[in-house]
Amino acid sequence: MTAQELDLLKEKLLALRQDVFQRLRRLDDDWQELAEKDTEFEEEAQKAGLSELNALLDEREKEEIEAIDRALDKMDAVQYGKCEGCGEPIPLPRLLALPAARFCLACGAKAEEKSRIPPALP
Repeated sequence: MTAQELDLLKEKLLALRQDVFQRLRRLDDDWQELAEKDTEFEEEAQKAGLSELNALLDEREKEEIEAIDRALDKMDAVQYGKCEGCGEPIPLPRLLALPAARFCLACGAKAEEKSRIPPALP
């Protein structure tokens, strides 16, 4: 991978990170606005459901930031773009599409399949 390609990918990662933080701020602002409103009983139930959804979205955003930070750390350690599964370089088109990718396409499919299979019962 060339220095120019690495710079482009670093810019993409930093822009993604900024976008995630902006989404988190908007979620927090929306939640604060909702929390300040006077609500009736039915609205309280909806608010509780929204609170759970907000927590799930918040966790997802945090995981995305962690993945981006991990990719940026790998860049600093000159390990970026190497598949964590097989050790081979991750193709540039995949990194351009998913700059925080940890796996090549084949290893990514295997990892995703593993995460879908429920553990066997003892």
